[in-house]
Amino acid sequence: MPATDFPRAGSSIMLEHLNENFDLRDGGYSDSTGTAEQPRHRWYVLKEAFSPSLVAHAIVDSNCKPNDLVLDPFCGCGTTPLSATLGGMSAIGIEVNPFLAFVARTKLASCRAETVLKHTTAIIKGMKMPRPSSLEGFSTFTENATREKWLFNLDVIRAFEGGWQATRNVFGQTRDVLRLCLIGAAMDVCNAFPDGKCLRYHTDWKKRAYNASALANAFEIRVGQVAADLGSTPFNVRQSVIHTGDCRSLIQSRLTKPFRLCVTSPPYLNSFDYSDIYRPELFLGKFIHNNNQLRKIRLRTVRSHVQVKWEAPKKALASRLLKDSLEGIKSNAALLWDDRLPDMIRAYFEDWAAILTSLGAKAVPDSYLWIVVSTSAYAGIEIPVDLILAELATKKGWFLREVGVLRYLRSSGQHWHKVPDRVGNPPRLRESVVILGAQPRKT
Repeated sequence: MPATDFPRAGSSIMLEHLNENFDLRDGGYSDSTGTAEQPRHRWYVLKEAFSPSLVAHAIVDSNCKPNDLVLDPFCGCGTTPLSATLGGMSAIGIEVNPFLAFVARTKLASCRAETVLKHTTAIIKGMKMPRPSSLEGFSTFTENATREKWLFNLDVIRAFEGGWQATRNVFGQTRDVLRLCLIGAAMDVCNAFPDGKCLRYHTDWKKRAYNASALANAFEIRVGQVAADLGSTPFNVRQSVIHTGDCRSLIQSRLTKPFRLCVTSPPYLNSFDYSDIYRPELFLGKFIHNNNQLRKIRLRTVRSHVQVKWEAPKKALASRLLKDSLEGIKSNAALLWDDRLPDMIRAYFEDWAAILTSLGAKAVPDSYLWIVVSTSAYAGIEIPVDLILAELATKKGWFLREVGVLRYLRSSGQHWHKVPDRVGNPPRLRESVVILGAQPRKT
């Protein structure tokens, strides 16, 4: 298989570190396959999350010890901190999306299974006493006069609110666990499902006719899984912490102990608004109450899309690969679907340059950093994100061990509808892990 279908964006010594024969390639390490069967991880699975097996491999490869700290500044649903904690280490996760931070934090719960089960009956009873919801008629959440499709049938959204009200009589981590089960159950009976960058409606969503009974059944199934996992995988939650917020500031302010290993996967440079994908959960869990609050979350994320107006990039980065990519895009500017894309690309790497500096200041000697990313393409030009990050990292004092190819992906058709000979036949993108060290491996 060729390294890329794209025109090569310049040459660099970084290419020497691109390992097409990486030992984890095509092994399911960069996706969530199989995660739905793993204790605690299965409490809420994100399609775009990497596998717990990747974290386990990084831990062994980096020779982490029980007293070492494992970090993930883009922790999502908590794959890295949970995997590290289950392995007996302490972990810190940072996540800007408050719903995902809640998921990651809840997966680390140390409450008792018996306590969770004791309150389940009351929550189901609450579902049988439906309550009006503030989401009725709002946007696409329920049926209204201006919508042909809606996410939740009215019976479901009112039963959900009844169950949510019942959780107010539960406290601490037990309440968090029950609320996560309730949100998960609501998404189980949603008329749409997450698919890449958007929610896609089931083709037979009307025929499915989800109702309050379906919600209660989904909730009981999720509670049963949680209770089983609480019994089989107990641990001391105090050994790991999840912080909600922007890692660009929290790495410096919240890490009081240097980390030994960082395993992370940032938003890809694919112009997907990841905060929008989990919009239903953000509203269901009352983490936000209006679109202005959602916009504030978007503005705290890494600049990887053009769905909001970002602060313009300010710095010229010392990366030959980035320079060559941007020059190629400039020469094909007429093919761009949004003229803000070049600034978005520069801003993304400007953010990453600052993150790499912050991580370097918080790493112990001989620590390791694993970054899972994908290449991108605009106007027919490859953006070799993995190699650019590697190039920037070496200029920030990191030692580049290798860039291991994990798999190849199809790029989104939206980037190619104006590119001759590519319409309906978008090329493959490379998904890789950039492995860096705070200093060269000792022999």
